[in-house]
Amino acid sequence: MFTVNDLPLAELYGARLDGQVFQLADSWCVIDEIDGCSSRAVAASQLVPPRAIAERLTAAWIYGVAPEPRRHQFCVVIGARTTALWSPRAQVREIVRTPEDVHTIAGVRITTPLRTAVDLARYTPPSASSASSSSNELTALLARLLHYGTYADVTDAVHLCKRGSAAHSTLAVARFAAVSAPLSALRQRTDPSSRPVPPVSRR
Repeated sequence: MFTVNDLPLAELYGARLDGQVFQLADSWCVIDEIDGCSSRAVAASQLVPPRAIAERLTAAWIYGVAPEPRRHQFCVVIGARTTALWSPRAQVREIVRTPEDVHTIAGVRITTPLRTAVDLARYTPPSASSASSSSNELTALLARLLHYGTYADVTDAVHLCKRGSAAHSTLAVARFAAVSAPLSALRQRTDPSSRPVPPVSRR
């Protein structure tokens, strides 16, 4: 994995045009490197200091359930004194986090799929334009995150939502109410045991 600290940007762009590398965040990977969770996590970590935790759309991207965001989202534990940005493509906020909210991939700290889904439900502002389309996209993303985390329903997500401030919890709980159907559909497509058994024909 390369950055502009290794090679000039013009040379990296030229290598991409030649099909030798592909870009992840502000990093560049050789073409035969797997674009997986580990490589995306490492690429994201190059944007911020080591204490930062990948969250929300960046975490969803790392898990492979969302496209790469234009601006990556990170958080640090309140009092960590690490809000400096290494890249204009990243934003960092201070927030309370517990150890069970975070795990690591390739040594990079990332919010768990459940925590990521809850944060997106709580803190994603409603879109002023094409609200219906935006709402449907968020619902689908929340379903993919819970499915990735092997959650059978939204119970744990709703419980975690209610642990925060009421102002954000009400909206988040309402959003998860719409997630049950697409989450069930995902489970049925990927888990044969969850599909209803067709009735036996008796003649």
